[in-house]
Amino acid sequence: MDKQKPTDVIMHAYHDSLGITAKFELNILPHINQLVADYVVQQSGSNSKDAVNNLLDMENFRYVGVYDEKIGRHDAFLEACEDVVVRWPCGIAAQVKDICGSDEDVTIKRGDRLYIESGYKYSDSAAEVFAQATGLTFSATWISSRDYYMLNMFRKPQAAMTHVPLPLPVSFNKWSVPTERSSRLANTPLTIKAPEQFPTIPTIDEWQNVWKVWDLLTLQIITRDKLLVRPIDLRHPFIFYLGHIPAFADIHMAAAEAAPLSEPAIFAQWFERGIDPNMEDTSICHSHSEVPDKWPSVEEITVYRDNVRRRIAAWIDSYAALKGNVPADAARHVWMAFEHEAMHIETLLYMVLQMDPEDIRSPINCTFAPNRFALPDRCWVSYAGYPAVVLGLPSDNEVALATATLPPGHVFGWDNESPSTNIAVKPFRIQTQPITNGEYFTFLKAVQSGNAKFKRSIYDLVPRSWIALECDQHPTRAANTAVLATNYGVRTVVGTPSIFSTEAALWPVIVSQVQATAYASWKGKRLPTESEWTHAARTYHLAYALSITASESNYSSAVPLDMYLDELLSAQNTTASVHTCQPYDLFVPSDANVGFAHWHPVPVPALQPNAITDADSLPDATFIGSTWEWTSTQFYSFDGFQPSVMYPGYSADFFDPPETCDSDSTHYVIKGGAYATHPRIAL
Repeated sequence: MDKQKPTDVIMHAYHDSLGITAKFELNILPHINQLVADYVVQQSGSNSKDAVNNLLDMENFRYVGVYDEKIGRHDAFLEACEDVVVRWPCGIAAQVKDICGSDEDVTIKRGDRLYIESGYKYSDSAAEVFAQATGLTFSATWISSRDYYMLNMFRKPQAAMTHVPLPLPVSFNKWSVPTERSSRLANTPLTIKAPEQFPTIPTIDEWQNVWKVWDLLTLQIITRDKLLVRPIDLRHPFIFYLGHIPAFADIHMAAAEAAPLSEPAIFAQWFERGIDPNMEDTSICHSHSEVPDKWPSVEEITVYRDNVRRRIAAWIDSYAALKGNVPADAARHVWMAFEHEAMHIETLLYMVLQMDPEDIRSPINCTFAPNRFALPDRCWVSYAGYPAVVLGLPSDNEVALATATLPPGHVFGWDNESPSTNIAVKPFRIQTQPITNGEYFTFLKAVQSGNAKFKRSIYDLVPRSWIALECDQHPTRAANTAVLATNYGVRTVVGTPSIFSTEAALWPVIVSQVQATAYASWKGKRLPTESEWTHAARTYHLAYALSITASESNYSSAVPLDMYLDELLSAQNTTASVHTCQPYDLFVPSDANVGFAHWHPVPVPALQPNAITDADSLPDATFIGSTWEWTSTQFYSFDGFQPSVMYPGYSADFFDPPETCDSDSTHYVIKGGAYATHPRIAL
């Protein structure tokens, strides 16, 4: 790929002092003359080439090039130096009229331009955008010494939950690819079109992508002899989840069809619900499924799984045949089964990562780049705030759904998202990029040296996403030691890359809410609230998408970003709140690392050359992908909350009591999405 470069470098390349490029482009004119002459001979049988040789005279045109720095595209034209009249040879008059609608002479006025070609220059994110748009995995890149060109390597993934391949954008700008929730902006004026959302019911392709990832995780990455292992003591062994996914889906498919459960029906009883005890007091645990004396065999469970999958596929076929004319409550059951499986893929992966890495058998090929010691972008963006940031979705009355037909474009949510609520947000600033593993280790060293005081021990502050390498002992609670290992790796199913010597140093760190709060406190900062994070992400994504197509950006770091967005939209007599009040982002970057685009986090973007010196350039920011982002908002119900009739325990069992809202909580809200998060959930 030819990389984006300063305008003067591009223009010099296309407008060399010897005029070689100009001669090359002008040479198209005699070539056109020759083609037309050959066509005349073919059609008329007469040799009238001489009459065509000057159809377009090189002497009457000059080469002109224009570079659009925002898009990264150089357009080549031939501009008429004087009025030029194109007279078609008589021998092809009928064919010209058939093609053009007229065989009259064509006048090209002085200054008119003939478009010849476009040369695209690609950003650093272009390879990732290309990979996700085509269903590939971006694996490696090699960059020329002057940072002018990049050679990229792609692999066909064994399984992924990324989007169904999209029409390829010519620029591969990460904001120009249409998502199901947005219309394409590239090369268009500041016009906001109605967002296109995911279809309410997942397509069979989406189901099959999820099934492939689930099977890879449960039947290959977890080997047969490890299915009875409990990597987390307070959870069931892996084999429970092998049966839980089809059992939960079958319970909801039976409800959707008003039909019996699949056989053996006892599986629905054994596998319906797992164990989720309170982590602070494990004696507190909600009701869960009866555990059998002996778990069914893997073969019995997979036969049951396949029967349930056939049931789902048949329902999807009937849904398509009815063109969506189905009861809304039936559709909700099917949607619930899909998102439940997608979420369990992610949670089961995190359980797998707590295994001994030697016991993980991953067939996925992966290479980790060495640590390039690039500084992450550490810019801050300010917001003026907003009196009513919308959180959640409008309520779905589950009783009314039984008699309603699924409306087009309907968005289902979980019960904790309803009814939607408005939260006032005061002015605030937010950092543009997540904290890296390398930065977090610096924090741990400060704690160990005594330069940072916390009630928590080193054991409590070392992320469980890390593992000690090179035979160093991981700090243990029993030892009550404040000694760090000399080297840590990040737990992934494709290896444990070092946070010092590999690219994992620049991956965003995966920590607990307690650990994230401690780091922020050490920096003299705090975690954002859910409403602050939501307002920041929605505003930033829309502002960035619009700014790359605006004729003049005029962004200033001294102006809050939400006010800048209002300025961008003022030409349309609308304001940012009209678009950012939706329960989802209108635009998201198409290179977000979600849906197993990679089976591990990816580096936080490096500091751009102008990020410090150019205060009037809207910085890159990452809100979605690689890891979830913590907020300081406790997980509790919105006013008017009612438990789902279809799944009453989904949220209600995990809400913190109101009295914990101003003290320590056991559950907090996370936002964004991780590399294992399904795009429907993350985006």
